[in-house]
Amino acid sequence: MKKNPKKVSAKASPISRKEFIIKSSILAGTTILIPKIVLGQECILTTDDILGPYFVEGAPIRTIIAHSDEPGQRLFVSGRILQNDCETPISGAMVEVWHANDAGCYSINLDCTTGNPENDDYNLRGKMFSNESGHYAFETILPGYYANRPKHIHIKITTPNEEVLISQIYFEGDPLCETDSWCQDAEDRILVLQEDNLGLHGELDFNMNSAVNGIILGDVNFDGNVDVQDIIMVVGIILDNIQPNDFQMYAADVNGDTEIDILDIISMLDIILGTRQAFQPLIRGELKIGSGLVSINTVGEVAGIQLFTRGNFKIKKHNLPSNWTFHHSNKIILMYNQGGNQIVPEQLFEFEGNMEIISNIITGWDAQRLEADINLNMQSFDLPDPYPNPFNPTINVVLNQNQSSSMKIIIYDIKGRELKILFDGIMQPGRSSFTWNATIYPTGIYFVKAISKNQKQVKKIILVK
Repeated sequence: MKKNPKKVSAKASPISRKEFIIKSSILAGTTILIPKIVLGQECILTTDDILGPYFVEGAPIRTIIAHSDEPGQRLFVSGRILQNDCETPISGAMVEVWHANDAGCYSINLDCTTGNPENDDYNLRGKMFSNESGHYAFETILPGYYANRPKHIHIKITTPNEEVLISQIYFEGDPLCETDSWCQDAEDRILVLQEDNLGLHGELDFNMNSAVNGIILGDVNFDGNVDVQDIIMVVGIILDNIQPNDFQMYAADVNGDTEIDILDIISMLDIILGTRQAFQPLIRGELKIGSGLVSINTVGEVAGIQLFTRGNFKIKKHNLPSNWTFHHSNKIILMYNQGGNQIVPEQLFEFEGNMEIISNIITGWDAQRLEADINLNMQSFDLPDPYPNPFNPTINVVLNQNQSSSMKIIIYDIKGRELKILFDGIMQPGRSSFTWNATIYPTGIYFVKAISKNQKQVKKIILVK
C-alpha cells in the first residue's frame, strides 16, 4: 500500500485492555512485535498488531474460510504480499487467517453456541499462499463484535525467508475503532468495503520488511532451479518418504490444486523440458488388472500414471521403456515419461499376491486429471469389437464368458443415455451373441458396455446412414 509518510508513535490506552492482551499473548507463547519503520517518502511498511489469545496452529490450506451455510454476511478479501519497496511481489508467502464468528465467538478456543454448521475443527481458520504475482484471496464472513473491540480479522504472514508479520485487518466506518487503541494505530490496515449481490468485497496489500523474491513453483529444494532433483523430492513426498514443510508443499503443488501428485510431476517436466507443442490429447483410459498383470488401454498420449493401491502384493517387474520412470510403495505406484518419444506399453507391470487398485490418475502432457475405468479379473469375460463397425442399421455384439456370472450388456448414446439393454441376467460360460437394430436412431457415435460384478468393458460403435 502506498501512502503519505507518517510518524509512528506510541499511544496511551486503557491499562486493563493492554494488560489483558499482553498476558493472553504471552500465554500463547508470543510477544507483541515492535512496529516497523517507514521506508522512503511513499512506501510504508505494514504495521504489526497483537496476536491475541485465540491463534491455533495447524489450520488447513484453503481459501474458503467460512462454509457456505455459516451465519453472517459473506466477505471477500484480496490483495498482495509485497517486498519493502511496496511494489515487488513475494510469491509463496504463507498467509494464516482467523477470526470470530458472526456472534463474536472463536472456534476451538471457546464453546461457541452459534455457527460452525459443518462441525469443522478449524472453523473460520485457514491458510493460503501468495501466488507468483504476490496475490492472496479468501472468502469468509464478516466477523462479529466481542469484548467491546471493533470487528477485525487476524492475519499472520510468513515469508519464505521466515520473516513474520502478525497483524489485524479492521473495517472502515467501524464506530468502535474510535475507542480502540489498536485500531487507531492501524491506519494502513483499514479495509474499505464495497457490496454487490455476492457480498462484501475489499482489497488490502501488505508491505513486508523483506526483499525476498519468493518461491519458484517446482523449485522444491529452493536452489533457484527446477530440475530432476526437485522431481525426486516430489516423488518422495507422494510416496510418503519425505515429510515436507508448508513452503515445500507450496513449491511442489505446481498446478495449484492443493494436491501433490503425478500432475505436478508432469507440470515440472514441462518446465524443465519446455511445453510440448505436438502431442495427442489424452481422452480416456481403461486399466485392467488380473492374473498378476496390470495393463492399460487409452485414447490419446499418456505422460504419467498414479495408482492408489492396497493389498499384500509384490512388484515382479515393469514393462516400461527406458525413458519411463517407475516408483512404488505399498500404497502408491508412479509411472511417468521423462520426455522421450516412447509411448506407454499396454502391459504396464507384473505383480504377485493380492492387489486392489482403489483409484487412479492418468494424465497427458497437458497435465489434466483423468481417471481410467478399472476392469478387474481380465480372464472373466472379453468383449471383442462389435461388427460390422461402422454399421447400418444392425450390429453384432459378441461376449466370451469364462465363468458363470451376472452380466449386463447395454447400449448408450454419446450423452450417456441408456438406449437398449441387450442382456441382463446370469450368463453361462462360452460365446454369446446379440444383435442391435438401430433403425430408429440417427447417425452418430454410440457405446456398448458389458458389466459384471468385478469388471466392465466399453466399445465404441458408429452408426452411418
